Amino acid sequence: MEIAGYRVSKHLEEYLKEERAYIKQEWIERTINNPDFIMEVSSEEIRLWKQISEFGDRFLRVVVNPRGKVIITAFFDRRFKR
Repeated sequence: MEIAGYRVSKHLEEYLKEERAYIKQEWIERTINNPDFIMEVSSEEIRLWKQISEFGDRFLRVVVNPRGKVIITAFFDRRFKR
């Protein structure tokens, strides 16, 4: 599976296929293409946040490996503060 030119990690792909999954691929793509906030942790990990109005204005965190072009994980970050 691929989103916004990135391969999706196996665990995230399995989650997105579940019926109970509440994170939409569209939101992940929106976060990658137009993040509200970016934190470069290392050359192999970048954290991206996007406020998702459709999900109560909560912030979706998407963690990517830019070198391997892989989306490592995505989740709503309750601890994120602007």
